[in-house]
Amino acid sequence: MRCCKKLCDQLKLQNSLICNGDYFHVRCSAHVLNIIVQEGLRVTSYALHKIKESIKYARGLEARKIAFKECVIQVRGIDTKVGLRMDVATRWNSTYLMLGSAIRYRRAFGCLAIRDRNYVHFPSSDEWKKAEKMCEFLKPFYVMTNLISGSSYPTSNHYCMQVDLSIQDSNIIVG
Repeated sequence: MRCCKKLCDQLKLQNSLICNGDYFHVRCSAHVLNIIVQEGLRVTSYALHKIKESIKYARGLEARKIAFKECVIQVRGIDTKVGLRMDVATRWNSTYLMLGSAIRYRRAFGCLAIRDRNYVHFPSSDEWKKAEKMCEFLKPFYVMTNLISGSSYPTSNHYCMQVDLSIQDSNIIVG
């Protein structure tokens, strides 16, 4: 609560709050997080598109599902407890989950690219690296979003601590 009050006081000094901050609350932070993440996703939009198309392709027709499963078996060592996930356009946190699952199956997609000439959306090595970086970037935001959008409302000190950690992590990834 202290962090939120300090922020509110600072914004009041700058005359930046509507109704003198009477309606300022932590839940607005979910919207701010969403804006930050959407901007970050734009950076890797082409790689993201290719991964989405790859998942759609592998999960599309029954014959492709079978071929993909055979690739998973052939490349070995893929933990199949988490299947391929598709994201939901209106929920960026599902993009984080989708990327995490696709990265696990990267080698199986490589096998599919060799076996199936119709599979044209195989991400390049550089695009997979971007996906891994994006997954790293999204993780703290995913944690924060779950923290602030649950049924129990956290105090602002949890949120601010997580934002601080995310900024530090983002600087490590970018810098």
